Amino acid sequence: MKAKKNRRKQQRNRMIVLTVLVLLALLAAAVGMAGGKIGIFNSSGGKSGARSSDSSEDGTNLSGQAAGTVVYDGRTYVYNDHLTNYLLMGVDTGGSIQEEKKPGSAGQSDWIMLVSYDRAEGTSVAISIPRETITQIALFTPGGDSIGMTQDFLTLQYAYGDGRHESCRLTAEAVSRLMNGIPIKGYAAINTSSISKITDLVGGVEVVVPDDSLEDKDPVFKKGNTILLDASNAETFIRSRDTSQILTTELRRNRQKVFVNAFASKLAQEQRRDASTVTRLYETMKPEMVTTMATDDFAKLAVSERQGGIQTIPGTETHEGYYDVFRVEDAELYRLILQLFYKEAP
Repeated sequence: MKAKKNRRKQQRNRMIVLTVLVLLALLAAAVGMAGGKIGIFNSSGGKSGARSSDSSEDGTNLSGQAAGTVVYDGRTYVYNDHLTNYLLMGVDTGGSIQEEKKPGSAGQSDWIMLVSYDRAEGTSVAISIPRETITQIALFTPGGDSIGMTQDFLTLQYAYGDGRHESCRLTAEAVSRLMNGIPIKGYAAINTSSISKITDLVGGVEVVVPDDSLEDKDPVFKKGNTILLDASNAETFIRSRDTSQILTTELRRNRQKVFVNAFASKLAQEQRRDASTVTRLYETMKPEMVTTMATDDFAKLAVSERQGGIQTIPGTETHEGYYDVFRVEDAELYRLILQLFYKEAP
């Protein structure tokens, strides 16, 4: 009886921790860029190095075949139809995410993560897709009329929608194309305005500053300092970067990881003290979230066993003109897709 009770307690604690991880994924979706926007970057003017979603290194077309069979390097692979894929986004927008906006003024998806849930195994994997990724996106006029496709920053796709479900759908379609036709069932997008609120909700988050990239902005951010992040400084720590310097996005990503890990620890601590903490966190985020995911979808992800850490799609970050640019490594991405979304046929 005691052993059974301990198992229930362990299962309950595991669910709390995994629920926290799902909520943190949504939190992480709020940690986007600071200090300027990416403008329209039409790759037709010589910027044609982005990947094509229509072919692989050996000519195999995965696009539109996600439920079928493909042959690669002499081996046959079948799509794993036990998978359900979700897209999580963080949106940098003025005003409420609940407000409908005209194409071009809907903000940008500054943080993008694809989460794949295996219904048969009860496991999940998470794939981070840099906002600076150059890929095929759909263009629209301010009136909403389609004007075709182009190679451009993935983050801009959200801006060409209505700032709500249409923007999410367009981004999900762009990610599906990038991932060679992988189907995406649902999505969730959250506004950056939630950062300060949820940091204060847990009473602040203590972190060790991992680098000196923000020291010029505030001496408190000196490398090695232990500081308390709250509503007054959390957004600076998470979002800021020196846009006068090139290739600073990696430094910002490292700070974000430090924050997320510290936040997870503090949230778990507060949850043990007050069992309503996670519920209040979700309710705090809800007014600034657009989603097609039901409570059951979040619950399934919460109880799933995470396979490894958050992976980033393979590619190279360069600086071109005024912007940092992420160029996907086609062959490596193709192999990653086969590894995560397909099974080798017997």
